[in-house]
Amino acid sequence: MDLKPLLSEDFAKLPNSPDAFPFFYRRLIALRFPIEVAEILEMRYLCHQAIDQSEREDRGCEWGEFTASRMADMDHIGIWKPNHRERLARLLFLFKGYHALHTTRSAAVEDELHGSLADNRFGQERSRSYGKAAGVAAMVTGLSSVLLSPPAVFLQSLTVIFAYLSLDSFYALSILRREERRLSARLSEVLRRRVRTVNWKAVVRQTGAILGYTRPLGGEAFRLEQEHEVQDLAAIDGD
Repeated sequence: MDLKPLLSEDFAKLPNSPDAFPFFYRRLIALRFPIEVAEILEMRYLCHQAIDQSEREDRGCEWGEFTASRMADMDHIGIWKPNHRERLARLLFLFKGYHALHTTRSAAVEDELHGSLADNRFGQERSRSYGKAAGVAAMVTGLSSVLLSPPAVFLQSLTVIFAYLSLDSFYALSILRREERRLSARLSEVLRRRVRTVNWKAVVRQTGAILGYTRPLGGEAFRLEQEHEVQDLAAIDGD
């Protein structure tokens, strides 16, 4: 049983959480048709709602350049109706905005993690240096207290203190190393999830098929659950 969230659920998260863009984008690109009719109707509703709520005013050079490229993609897959082209272009421009927010936030998190890793490595060097220095001091004071006759209580006390400081520094070093591994794993995850470039031709093709503006590659956009029931009944009747 597929427990993954539906594409419509990922799409619904985008306005409030642009960080969800990588999940939505990769699922959209990997979407294979036909899909359940309820899912495609939900996606069409959400898409049209997003389009209707988007700003209609002129968006300047960025809008013009982006739209010109996407119109060429629509020509390639055969979306010709002016209303379809305009509405799809507005939806794609929203996707572009979500991608830009995702990229900006991902870069900010990356910078924060790099800073935390730098601080962590500085802390490791400091703990290592303190641990070594305290260890050497403990050895010196320990040998001195043994060689003196009678034993120097003050030096013995210093030996215990320096030994404790050395152990504490190396314990802190072990904690910092675990934290470094955690930060490195988080950084790797951020970089792995980041969508560096968008395959707009694939997005145009998939989104156009979802909206019913074009037929998807290989057949129909959706399937009806009743089709399975009809096939099962036909098989029974054949028996």
